[in-house]
Amino acid sequence: MARTIINNKQVFQSYVLTTAKYDFSPYEKRIMYRLIELAQKEIEGIKLKDNLRKIAPTNFGREITMPVSDILKDEQDKHYTIAKAAFRSLSEKHIEYEDDEVWSYTPIITAPEIKKNSGSVKFYVFDNIWRCLLDFTKGFKKYELITAMKFKSAYAMRFYELMSGQTKPLFVPLEGPDGLRERFYLQGKYEKVNDFRRKVIDVAKKELDESSPYSFVAKEEKA
Repeated sequence: MARTIINNKQVFQSYVLTTAKYDFSPYEKRIMYRLIELAQKEIEGIKLKDNLRKIAPTNFGREITMPVSDILKDEQDKHYTIAKAAFRSLSEKHIEYEDDEVWSYTPIITAPEIKKNSGSVKFYVFDNIWRCLLDFTKGFKKYELITAMKFKSAYAMRFYELMSGQTKPLFVPLEGPDGLRERFYLQGKYEKVNDFRRKVIDVAKKELDESSPYSFVAKEEKA
């Protein structure tokens, strides 16, 4: 049974990000969660009380500093192997945007740099990515940060985001432009329904049942 989490800070995530199509590792997701948390603190005018986390405006966006441990779960990362892989991978991913007047292709983060002696990481976020984190024009999802950060599976994180605060049954198809396969960027993987259920849905449900105030029941509807 899903359990209740207490003393758990709530953050707001743009519905644009909640429904976006991407495939992140759990560590990349935790970087994004920390960015959302920092962006929310900035718009709320909350000053960071420690010297470990910093948001510094630049000519093109924000310079972010935070402890590497902010993206870890319970594990040790003595040689920063996990952190280097996560920040390298996320820096190679982009957000693509296009409308009638503009097309853009922007890296999510740039120039990550780990200070090994202090255990901190510094990187840069362009303005349009920072604005995307705070784009509530199409709505938002409110979720518990500690709960989101503790999941091992990125699929559990995505399901948790989708269901947080949901008061009515949520129907998300497997296939189609707004389906789970597209949203989770799993085109060409787990093509059999049973494989998708076993590798994605069942993995997410198990974690949510154990650690989240929300869970779900997946039903297969015959055409």
